[in-house]
Amino acid sequence: MARSRAAILDGARAAVEANGTKITMAQVAARGGVAKATLYNHFRAREDVLAALLLDEIDRLVATVSHLELSQALTVAAVAVSEHPLLEALGGQDTTTLAVLARVDVRTPGWARVGHAVERLLRRSGRAGAPMVLRWLSSFIIAPADEIDIAADVAVLLSGLPPTG
Repeated sequence: MARSRAAILDGARAAVEANGTKITMAQVAARGGVAKATLYNHFRAREDVLAALLLDEIDRLVATVSHLELSQALTVAAVAVSEHPLLEALGGQDTTTLAVLARVDVRTPGWARVGHAVERLLRRSGRAGAPMVLRWLSSFIIAPADEIDIAADVAVLLSGLPPTG
């Protein structure tokens, strides 16, 4: 079951990189190497696949940075967002979707996961200010930056974060 889901998400990843969010279920199944019936056993619609792909990408990034020191975690996360192949593909094909993704709303599953991860990192470092960090991270969805600029931003950002109260 988990192997099929992983193959489906890999197929969705490849389909989005090639076609933006206007993918079909047939493209996802073909690129994932699974039967359409298997795909439909996991997901009922394209939107469900895209939502699962977004959460999978978030979970991967959170796992990459969760053990790092705050400054390094923020730098690595911002660089990953700036250089993310799916976001780069959408930037050339579907800027409306990018704008939707960049809207920080912690009531959505994706931003809720990011928010919890940011709060854990900040708390571990004795800092507060998760809403500011989330807005800062979201900016890289629309306006990618290089690592040097991001590192400079992190220094400024950290200097403005209050201690936990």
